[in-house]
Amino acid sequence: MSFPDKNHLFAFATPVEFASFFPELSKLADEATLDKLIELPENRGYACILGLGIVSFATNLTYLISSAKQQGIRISAVFILGVCGAYPGRGINVLDVVRVDSECVGDMGYQEKDSSFFPFPSSVRATAAEHAPAHLQKLKSAVGVTVNCCTGTEELALLRSKMFNADIENMEGAAGIAACMAHNTPVFEIRAVSNMATTRDRASWKFNEALAALRQAVFLEII
Repeated sequence: MSFPDKNHLFAFATPVEFASFFPELSKLADEATLDKLIELPENRGYACILGLGIVSFATNLTYLISSAKQQGIRISAVFILGVCGAYPGRGINVLDVVRVDSECVGDMGYQEKDSSFFPFPSSVRATAAEHAPAHLQKLKSAVGVTVNCCTGTEELALLRSKMFNADIENMEGAAGIAACMAHNTPVFEIRAVSNMATTRDRASWKFNEALAALRQAVFLEII
């Protein structure tokens, strides 16, 4: 593995994403609970499965970082790993792997009676890329939007992309970064594009291929 520090924590939203990175530990994915650290073999650090969405991801990651400290485990950095959708016209394509350096919550705010939407400020930034492992510094930088409801129309895609000057969307990034910031823990978010975030067409998604691309980009030495 291309990480010299063995106390890194690899954070996933779902068992499928965890199992795609650690196929030899796929049985653990079915047994893992959201409030437990998974110790990786051969001193490769720790992993966790935190659940989909802002609430589950933030709550469980906060608990795990605090619990690790109580056990004398110093988490040196958190790597948020998963897939995302890319907004059209931003120069990012399906199966691209990006480093998400900033996030905001895209559907927290209020709507006026004329249907206009006004977001509440919620921007967070991951740890500066210069502190990431060298091979991750080379990835394309992206601006992310964390949403509770994924985009399903071209109209919403254009609105969110323009409103937040965003490249990609996901369902956990801002929550994970905020949780790490609260604990002064370095955090990096790496995602692979499984689909374009526009008119919803699940038949065109490349979920498994995106996970394979992500694993290859992050874990160079185990491919």
